[in-house]
Amino acid sequence: MRIMALKGVPAIPFKNVLHAHSHTALLGFGFLFMFGSFIFLILPVSRYKQLYRRLIIIYIAAAVGMFISFLYQSYGAISITFSTIVMLVAYTLIYFFLKDYKKASSELKNPLIRWSIYWFLISTLGIWAVGPVTAILGRTHELYFLSIQFFLHFQFNGWFTLSILGLLIYLAKKRGLDYKFSYPGLWLLNIGLVLTYFLGVTFVSDLPVYFILTSAGAILQIVAYYLILKPVIIHLIKTLDYRLWSTKLLLTGVGCLMLKVLLQSLVIFPSLAMVSYSVREFIVGYIHLILLGGMTLTGGGILLKEGILQPNKWNKIGWLGLAITFVIMELILFSYAILTWQGIGNALIYVTAMFYVTIPFPVFTGLIVYGAWNVPRASTLRRGELCFWK
Repeated sequence: MRIMALKGVPAIPFKNVLHAHSHTALLGFGFLFMFGSFIFLILPVSRYKQLYRRLIIIYIAAAVGMFISFLYQSYGAISITFSTIVMLVAYTLIYFFLKDYKKASSELKNPLIRWSIYWFLISTLGIWAVGPVTAILGRTHELYFLSIQFFLHFQFNGWFTLSILGLLIYLAKKRGLDYKFSYPGLWLLNIGLVLTYFLGVTFVSDLPVYFILTSAGAILQIVAYYLILKPVIIHLIKTLDYRLWSTKLLLTGVGCLMLKVLLQSLVIFPSLAMVSYSVREFIVGYIHLILLGGMTLTGGGILLKEGILQPNKWNKIGWLGLAITFVIMELILFSYAILTWQGIGNALIYVTAMFYVTIPFPVFTGLIVYGAWNVPRASTLRRGELCFWK
């Protein structure tokens, strides 16, 4: 995508690459990363281990097919077929996970885990709506945009965000926190999540009521984060070993989550709410902040802390390199967004900088994968009851 933005690749239309990237990032990497984390952390022993293994293999194969078909035709019969398979397999995985979850240890569970799954299911209603809306009203209709926004909003701010918050609570409880879950905080979080969807509605309608609902949602979410996360953050700050690189990785991810809340709180002001979706780089930076920062770095830190991923020199270079590259990329994104907002952004400098900053990403990702597999087999089978590849 970066080289296409810089020089262009005539053989593949940019929209094909964009759609392949977005679908694979969310339904490929994002879903597998969080769902896999749930299985290994929340369900160390499962009666459905072989079923999970088979379903995940099917899911990965379908996700690869989805990626290739979107490159080939963007939205079309083949890509929609693979996307449908991905969704149906995800539903099946979730069904058996929720059955397992009921019998999981209460020490490992918390309501945010369950609610994150619910928001994933709710978000997919937007995807299913796209087909009928396109067929009846066309892709230029407002409902087409709102359906896409429905999916994206509840994926990023619901599924991904609540799942990683739930795993932070899990980590704090494993480290001795006697945590009393704030159910008022949960309801404020969920209500705020619904209300902040109206930020997308303000893009197609400037009625004041939608800005009021968005502002109210942002305020509720700030209060909810305080009620739910305050004891967790305080406990982790007191108990984490700051000499470990995994701690630095984890705290970088948590910092991204806090920054996400701060940025979202800015939509309390209608003028800033409009700016947030008027400049594309604000949107891209915010999405990356959640997916790469809040979810990936925090999740990676938790998996390292819990021994699911074994720390070694390869994944140390990979994870820290990824984190540093990500921070630089976010600085470029938001700097350019602010400059563009002020009318002084230089597109050529921005595109060139983003291209060169992105180059190390596949290298660091490869080192993370290599480091995850290049460990003694006994270590990878610590939780052998659920090892998919046994």
